[in-house]
Amino acid sequence: MARSLHWAWRQPAQFEVPAVKLSVRSILLLVAVVLFVFAAVGVGLAGVSLVPLGLAFFAGAFLVSEGGFSLRA
Repeated sequence: MARSLHWAWRQPAQFEVPAVKLSVRSILLLVAVVLFVFAAVGVGLAGVSLVPLGLAFFAGAFLVSEGGFSLRA
């Protein structure tokens, strides 16, 4: 009986969560998606249209390389 009681109280397995690294590109894409969702829902921002703003962030994400700002392909 002691053996089954020991099995019932054992600690659960510990899982290691990998670290998430956000680059400038992924942050710009995330902001663009949030702006598009806000525009689709109908949230307004004091006369500023969110669709062109989201497109600007989306285009800016492709101008930024992994190391920083770059205009080369």
